[in-house]
Order: sequence, then C-alpha cells, then structure tokens
Amino acid sequence: MSDRSASKPQGRSEDKQAARHPALGVIGLPVLALIAIIFARSLVVQTFVIPSASMEDTLVDGDRVAVTVYDADDLERGDVVVFRDPDHWLTVTEPTGLRAAVQDLLVALRILPQDPGHHLIKRVIGLPGDHVVADGMGTLSVNGVVLDESYVKVGRSASDVAFDVVVPEGYIWVMGDNRSNSADSRYHQDDAHGGFVPISEVVGVAKAIVWPLDRLGTLTGGDEAFRAVPEP
Repeated sequence: MSDRSASKPQGRSEDKQAARHPALGVIGLPVLALIAIIFARSLVVQTFVIPSASMEDTLVDGDRVAVTVYDADDLERGDVVVFRDPDHWLTVTEPTGLRAAVQDLLVALRILPQDPGHHLIKRVIGLPGDHVVADGMGTLSVNGVVLDESYVKVGRSASDVAFDVVVPEGYIWVMGDNRSNSADSRYHQDDAHGGFVPISEVVGVAKAIVWPLDRLGTLTGGDEAFRAVPEP
C-alpha cells in the first residue's frame, strides 16, 4: 500500500507538468522562431531605404533594397554597395524622444543596422589598384578602358568633374548613377580618406528592390560596363 500511495503524488505531478508543457510550447516556439529569423536575417540580409535621388534611375527616393552582408569583402566593379559614412559625407539629425526609443529597439533586434541614417549607397567604380580617370567632358575610364555605363541616369554624362586617381589597397572609389546629383567620391577628395571608401566600412551589396511592390526587381548587370577592363 505504501508503494501505491507514494506513486500517486508523482503521477499528479507528471500530469501537471504534461499540462504545462504544451502551453509553453505554443507560446515559446513562435518566440524562439522569431528570434532565430531575426538573427539569421541580420547575418545574411538587411534592408535599407534610399534617402535621395543620387542613384536615379536605378534607385529612387523611398525604394527599399535588400543588401547581402556576407559578401562585403568580395566586391566587384559595378556592384551597388551600402557603406557607413567614412568622413562625414552626410549631415544627420539624430532622432529624439519616442522616435529614438523605437529606433534603438529596432537596432537591438537587428532589424535596423547600427547607426541608421549614417549609411550611403553608391556604385563601385574602382577597386584597389585601379586607375580611374574622368576628363570632365563626359568620358570616364578605368585602367585605360573608357566605360559605356548604361545605368547612368538618362541625360547625364559620366562625370562633369575631372579627376585622376589610383585606388589604394583596402579602399574603393564610388559614384552615384545620377552623376550630376551625387556627392560621391569625386567631391570628397580633400577629406581624410581622399574620397576613397574603406572596404571595412562596406556593409554589403544591394541585390534587389523589395519595396514598393511596383518596383520589385534585381540589381544586376552593373558589371557589364567593366567587362573589358583589365586588372591593374
């Protein structure tokens, strides 16, 4: 009898645990799944909103782009890249109050990148060692080959600004597709990095427009302009 009576409390305890476990599973699994999705997404893809007209007509103000963050150190000429502001290219007004709190939460969840509002998006024109030259009259060349850039905004020349640079190791030279309305590498040659962007500041490569729906599409084909460019 003592064995039977001793076993009853244990059975009731097991029943209670069994009753609790399904509820925990119903609540816990979706939460864990959400955390896993956010974490995995932050390691692979982040989204950024285009804040200006500097990349028209490829990208327009308000477009949201998906950026792969795993290939930030494996860049190619023609890639559209997101990078952290290297030398105060931007003048940013920091949010306050509720907006700041919401932004901090989204950053903590890795939905927004660190320092949102301190990122730029441009096209890679020169890689380390490349000799990039613009004559100021509409001709742009890389390593002696004149580029035919189909992505440049219609009605704009390759560059109205003359320059002659060799990209140092560990850096890239970037330009916007809307050449007459893009404060890119050309306009920051007097900055600390000489207009070059440290590769270490590149967040990733923009692969697609994901919003708005009527502008869904991939960002491919930028490398076509550089097919004939030799290595430096």
